[in-house]
Amino acid sequence: MESLGTHDLEAGMRPSRARAFIPVMAITVALLFVFNSAGLVRWTQNLPPSQLGTALSDAANVWHDAMTWAGPARLFEVLKETLGVELR
Repeated sequence: MESLGTHDLEAGMRPSRARAFIPVMAITVALLFVFNSAGLVRWTQNLPPSQLGTALSDAANVWHDAMTWAGPARLFEVLKETLGVELR
C-alpha cells in the first residue's frame, strides 16, 4: 500500500479565510477581555452617557476586578510595564 503525501491529502482543498475569520476573531476578543480588562473598562467609560453605557461600565468594572483577582490582568500589566508598551 502506498502512503499518501501532503499534496495528495490537500488535493482539491481551498483555503477558507472567511470561514476561519469568525473563530479567530472570537478567540482574539476573548483573550483581550481576559488579559486587557483595564482596556475594556476604559472603553466603556468613553461610551456616550446612557443607561446601557452605565450598565456596561459597571459590568466591565466587575469583570476587571475578577480578572485582577484571578491574575490575568496583573500578568498583562506586568508584561506591559516590562516591555514598556503604552496601550491606548
